[in-house]
Amino acid sequence: MSFCIDHLNRYVSDIDKFITFYNEVLGYELLDKGFKANGKAYAILKGFGHELFISEKDDFMPENSNFRHIGYSIENADSLLESLRDKGYADKECRIVVKQFSRQFYLKDPDGFEIDFIQWTDKEGFYENLKMKKRL
Repeated sequence: MSFCIDHLNRYVSDIDKFITFYNEVLGYELLDKGFKANGKAYAILKGFGHELFISEKDDFMPENSNFRHIGYSIENADSLLESLRDKGYADKECRIVVKQFSRQFYLKDPDGFEIDFIQWTDKEGFYENLKMKKRL
């Protein structure tokens, strides 16, 4: 039996801001948008191999989440960061963090949720390093 992520489902403060953000930053396609039976707006966005279901809710508080971030594997951190700066989603303070096994940067969505854009330089080395640390 094999598994893969089918969808992510989260509450957001403003459906339209998120549709724009996820389309322009991550290339998500809008599949559906409307209102649920409770009158709250929702949208379904198609990502790469998964979907993102978003909906508004009363008393939305983004800081109440225990979900740390979503990491997206990317091919070229430099070109993506430059593109996001050109579109106004990343400022000059946003920097690529160079680590032993990756190059990555972090960006927050309209509600402050963190997204990790990671360009792996040696993912196998990363996992091997974790195994070695466990043995020590």
